[in-house]
Amino acid sequence: MVSHDKLELLMRRLNEVVEVGQITELKELLSQFSPYEYIEVLERLDFKIRSYILPYIPLNNLKIVLSKLHDDVVFELLRVKGIDEFAKVLTEMPSDDAADVLLKIPPKFRHKLMNLIPHWKLNEISALLKYPSESVGSIMTPQVPIFSYKLTVGDVIKEYIAKSELGLYDKHFYIYAVDEERRIVGWVDVKTVITKPKDKLLRDVVSKPPVVVNAYSDREEVARVAIKFDLLEVPVVDNEGRLVGIVTLDDVLDVAISEYGEDLLRFGGFIEAIKGRYLAINTASIVKMRFLPLVWLYIMNTITGGIVASFTGVIERVAVLAAFLPMLSDNSGNVGAQASTFVIRSLAIGEVRPQDFLRVLKKEVTVSLLLISLLTPVSFSIASLITYLAYMTTEYSLMVGIVVSVALMVSTLISDLVGALLPLIASRINIDPASVSAPLITTIGDIISATTYFMIATSLLSYLG
Repeated sequence: MVSHDKLELLMRRLNEVVEVGQITELKELLSQFSPYEYIEVLERLDFKIRSYILPYIPLNNLKIVLSKLHDDVVFELLRVKGIDEFAKVLTEMPSDDAADVLLKIPPKFRHKLMNLIPHWKLNEISALLKYPSESVGSIMTPQVPIFSYKLTVGDVIKEYIAKSELGLYDKHFYIYAVDEERRIVGWVDVKTVITKPKDKLLRDVVSKPPVVVNAYSDREEVARVAIKFDLLEVPVVDNEGRLVGIVTLDDVLDVAISEYGEDLLRFGGFIEAIKGRYLAINTASIVKMRFLPLVWLYIMNTITGGIVASFTGVIERVAVLAAFLPMLSDNSGNVGAQASTFVIRSLAIGEVRPQDFLRVLKKEVTVSLLLISLLTPVSFSIASLITYLAYMTTEYSLMVGIVVSVALMVSTLISDLVGALLPLIASRINIDPASVSAPLITTIGDIISATTYFMIATSLLSYLG
């Protein structure tokens, strides 16, 4: 593995070598990259240069990272290497990774590839492809050591070694004992089982796993339980409770990183998640992903504009009121975004559930009241001082200070509760809480603060005559 700086130098040299067509040096340079470095190299290179070098990269070198490459790169590799070679490599890959690769390929070519994969392997891959793309089943591996709980430890070890030598198991840490209906009796790590007396029954050396997950559950669930229970792998069962596979630590980490990235994008207002690396994504795709959320927020912001426009009479009487609207709007948006960030984070790691609605409500009311007690003196002082400097009258400065302070109190409380409770409501109705994005919360805060501010100002001006 080369350092990041060395990798940058090698990539620059790679571009130079391709430009002059030095094939021998190109092959030598490519041999210096590890499989995982190829991911960054292939996804950062220009399309033309990438197409030029792909024929000189042995597909076997990419076998362990093929499922991690961007869809476009995988399809380019398929066109360069040909269907026969690609099918051979897929056959040698773990079934869960092979299934991931097939999903990156257009259906027309996918079916051709599947026709060239041996039946025993295809059955394993097809079993995974039947699960929804975001489910636990889509990322599990079915190639795990499963034995009858009635066998002796000696028989289990003998069969385990024989099957391991044939390469029938994917990466794993535990041996599983099941009953006649394939339901889990228990598990035992490989290092422990080989130290047990050979005449002992398997059921006497296993223990119940702390948790199992359903194959149709959202894949985020497996990452959550693996982190909660410090598991190296998580057993997966079907709807009848039968063991169908496991999710290993490397897949758990992939899920955690992927879900974290998706949540960040949704919280930033994106409707569609980005697949693949930023530098490898088509510019037009990024524009498309960013345009629709911006249009939606633009439409939402017209509500704020309409509210402000409806109070032009108040603004004409006390023009300085308009100066404090940005401060109040930003405060409301920031308070709401802070509250939603806390709750979304707590939901993601299992600290809070939708059933905790009332507890969250009580906590956030307390938090917002304490914030109000700290922010109100600051806002009153700033508003009063600026108004006094503008009009040189105590009456106006006190009035504006009161209006700004009361508006801040009300908008802070409402924005905090909206920001905290919307993710809980979203989770309750099976919508990703992260979709309650910061821009949306900020826009709602703008609407709340503008409405509150000018209604209070109107009431106070009417009272004062």
